[in-house]
Amino acid sequence: MAGISLSLFIMAMALGITTLWRGVRLGRPSVALGYAHACTALTALVVLGLRVFTGPENLLLNSAFFVFLLAVIGGLFTLAVRGRNEPVMLPLILLHATAAVVAVLLLAAGVAAGG
Repeated sequence: MAGISLSLFIMAMALGITTLWRGVRLGRPSVALGYAHACTALTALVVLGLRVFTGPENLLLNSAFFVFLLAVIGGLFTLAVRGRNEPVMLPLILLHATAAVVAVLLLAAGVAAGG
């Protein structure tokens, strides 16, 4: 299950990078890409949560789950403070993305360790 979650999170990262690139390039991100990014990431979080709460204890996977929760909060905060026609808030997005990258690295290490 952790491997599936890792694959979904990598897809979510690709969608997030595409959304950011489009937002910076065109001045506004694609709403459909943003929703696809969020849905993919939340699906991956649910799959990881199922593994964390039902499988054997794995500190790396537990840590990845917690850091992903922080990334989700950062993403929601970014959405909450951004106005409809305002440009992309790059510092907030970079904090959100940094948390997600750290979590993906933790998740990859947990999967490699047999999680």
